[in-house]
Formats: sequence, structure tokens, C-alpha cells
Amino acid sequence: MKKKLLLVGAAAAALTLAAPAMASAAPPYTVAVGGSTAAGNHAFTATAVGGIAFTVPLNAMSCTSAGASGSIHSGTGKSGLAPDHLATISSTTWSGCTEQFGTPLTVTHGGAWKLETADTSVTTAATDQVDGWISGISARVTDSTGLCDFTVTGTADGHFDEATQRLVVDETGDGSLTVTTVVADCLGSISVGDPASFNGTYNVSVPDGAVNVS
Repeated sequence: MKKKLLLVGAAAAALTLAAPAMASAAPPYTVAVGGSTAAGNHAFTATAVGGIAFTVPLNAMSCTSAGASGSIHSGTGKSGLAPDHLATISSTTWSGCTEQFGTPLTVTHGGAWKLETADTSVTTAATDQVDGWISGISARVTDSTGLCDFTVTGTADGHFDEATQRLVVDETGDGSLTVTTVVADCLGSISVGDPASFNGTYNVSVPDGAVNVS
């Protein structure tokens, strides 16, 4: 079953909320940035609201702050699915990360993460919650002592709240995001095949204006 995730996009400026509109069939989607539906790429940055949590069955890890950057892909007639996805996360940053035994961790982003959706309840209003998923996730987690060195890959569920222009990642650890390689197992707490959860909320800022999917 295909994962849900959401689209990222937001404005640094205050938003004017549109009145609710009639539901429209989706896809195809129209992605507008700052009110413009012209095909194009719009740079965004995202900053976590509070901390980030990511866990496997035997180890609960967290970061005090995180960020992301990439491009929103505006246009009409979009399928919502790669390669015609809604946004690309090209890089992420992670700070204050530790595993449950207190060992400091470094998280390194890999590849291009794609924001996709197949939500059939999207409307023309700027107050939708757009459900979707982030595909192509790859992140290597290491520490300076050599106790931890593993990679997580896969897909994470989430949603994009157009009213607040926030991206919420809410992957519950159902097996869509997993540990795929282990060089050092964090004192025996990490194994290949472990399902990983990933939870965090990001404020997304797009200099070109607020993002709306319809």
C-alpha cells in the first residue's frame, strides 16, 4: 500500500486564508506558489519546530533541531508522483542528535528525497491538509567513537498543512523506512531490517510565496 506524504512549501509572509471551496477530483494537481501556477522551481527552506525523534525497536534517538532545503515544483496537470512529484528535498541538517545511551550522533543526508501525494480530497482552498509521503529517503547515522554507523532508507508518511504552511512527518515504523546497512550497531541495539519511525514538524519558508495544492 502506497505511503502517504505531504508536500512541502510555505511562505515567510503572513497568509491570507481562502474560503473553503468545493472538493475537486485529484490528481491531476495544480501546484501554485505565491498564487502563480506557472511551471517552475521555487527554492524553500524548512526549520523544525522543536525536536526530531527517530527510533528503532531497541533504540530511541532524537535531535534537538533540524532543517531542510530544496525546491517546490509548481505547475498544472501534475500527477503528484515521481518524476512529476510536488517537491524535492535536496539537503537536510541535524543538530544535537543522540542515541538513547547518550552517545552524540551525526546524521548525513543522502540523495534527493521526493515529496509525493495521491490525496483525493485536495480542494482549491488554501486551508487543506495534503496527505502524502517522502520517498527516496537515505540517511547515514554515525558517531565519533565508532559505536554507531548505520544507514536508514525508504519512505515516510506525512502531511502538509496549507493554512500553517507546515510539513509534518509522521512515520510510525510500519516497515516502509528501515535500517538497510549496519557497520557498527550502537552496542547491539541496531540491526539490518529494523523498522524506523521518524517524527517531526517543520515550518517551511518559500521566498516566492505560499504553496497551495489543488
